[in-house]
Amino acid sequence: MKGIIKFLGLLLVATIAYGGIVINEINFYPETWVELYNSSPYDVSLNGYYLVTPDGEYPLDNVTIKANSYVILSKERLFSDKDFQINVELSNSGGFIVILKNNSIIDFVNWGMLAEEWRNSYPYLWDNAPLANINLSREPDGTDTDSPSDFKSTETPTPLSPNAPMGLDPISWSRIKALFRDAHKRM
Repeated sequence: MKGIIKFLGLLLVATIAYGGIVINEINFYPETWVELYNSSPYDVSLNGYYLVTPDGEYPLDNVTIKANSYVILSKERLFSDKDFQINVELSNSGGFIVILKNNSIIDFVNWGMLAEEWRNSYPYLWDNAPLANINLSREPDGTDTDSPSDFKSTETPTPLSPNAPMGLDPISWSRIKALFRDAHKRM
């Protein structure tokens, strides 16, 4: 019993320390951006975190994700004050994203085929991942099982909001989102 309590305590500390940060969505066209999600009930500063791609490492200092919220990482401001600029390039034909903190992998996703010329790679993480269409979305939204099946290739990006359930057409999903957008402000 003592061992279980100690394990649960360590799990709680790890959850608070790393805040439930996950890669939630990746968009390739027309703009390239990466959406991160904080599933914890606490704001999380990403000072000391890095986003790693086949082409480079990008520090995420000065990025804070509010509790149960999203941020977008992109070359230029695209959506709101929740955008943070990093010079990230990604290809939908193959690639990966790894989030690191203190050399520990916080989250990762890969798609397509592993290429030998990538200077940053984690072959031991590679699995038979889906090819990307226009967008890769975590399904279900914000849930991480460390499996390629966490992500689905889609054509409907949902920046700074929950991912559309797979199988729902874009028009219906837009109508549903419109019904609930800013519902908290109407109460």
